Amino acid sequence: MRVIIALALLLVCGASGVPVRSEVIRWLPVWQAVPTQSSAVPDQSVRTTVDLAAGGTSVRVRLSNLMGIKPVRVQEVVATADGEMRRLTFNRSTAVTIRARGEVYSDAVQLKVTDTLDIRTYTPAGTPCQARAHRTITSTREQICLISAVEVAGFTAPGAVVMFGDSITEGWYENTWPSLVETDYAVLNAGINGNGVVLGNAPMVTRVHRDVLYSKEVRKVVLLGGINDIQNGVSAENVIAGIRTLQARCRTEGVEFRVGTITPWRGWFAWTEEREQQRQEVNAWIRATFPDAIDFDAAVRDRADPLRLRPEFDSGDHLHPNGTAFGAMARLVRV
Repeated sequence: MRVIIALALLLVCGASGVPVRSEVIRWLPVWQAVPTQSSAVPDQSVRTTVDLAAGGTSVRVRLSNLMGIKPVRVQEVVATADGEMRRLTFNRSTAVTIRARGEVYSDAVQLKVTDTLDIRTYTPAGTPCQARAHRTITSTREQICLISAVEVAGFTAPGAVVMFGDSITEGWYENTWPSLVETDYAVLNAGINGNGVVLGNAPMVTRVHRDVLYSKEVRKVVLLGGINDIQNGVSAENVIAGIRTLQARCRTEGVEFRVGTITPWRGWFAWTEEREQQRQEVNAWIRATFPDAIDFDAAVRDRADPLRLRPEFDSGDHLHPNGTAFGAMARLVRV
């Protein structure tokens, strides 16, 4: 009996007698592309170079078929950084089938990454290659094939901050304001063109866990949203209720939640005085409710006509700020 007990203690404590600690690997998301529907790609091989928000010593990649209605077969994924190439595996296999409405993570590989990561996916011709791919998301400005996130271990950043919103956050024209924010955190962009706080098939209140709170390394969220709701007739009361819901979900996860005021938009085709009043009510509530509110509205509005963007900040459609405005907006964000 004593022999059995001694053996058991060795198994628990290790031969040295010191308890063996099971280290949990921490994975920091350093790049993401919100999945979207897309057409099939005729070329079987798609190469994408993504700009990383932080570096690390090991890498894993997430492939997404969340918008797909059929399984997708991926035959090979290769990652390259600083001339070092790694063929990624999925449960130790170089090929993987992603079920409809599903996603998969690659096995981890040791690969030192700093600023960029080159990823090549090889799929059968005609495979739908979903993932949002605005030119501001990748270095090569090419299409993204199924890649929805890159995560690293061995990182030095204190965590990730997610910029959550619509086309103004995603980047409608040049640059994006999230990409210009100066911080030690890994900055992720979870903006979607046309997205609402409560409006649409995948509003922010329903996609927050999928696109924002999916990682324990997300420490902060900055929200800029509501204009798409308002221009489609959603009341200020309902937009505010949606923001409260997002605040509660972030609080439950222990994530700091910050809100930006909605930027001016007079001159946009859907602008009306009644809808403008709804924007003013939402902004007044944000300023009164959040002591650390980020006043994007005040930063980019025209002093001569506060309901409009400043001429030098207007992309030309009177709704979307331009790259110069994005710089002014980014300077307000302290995270």
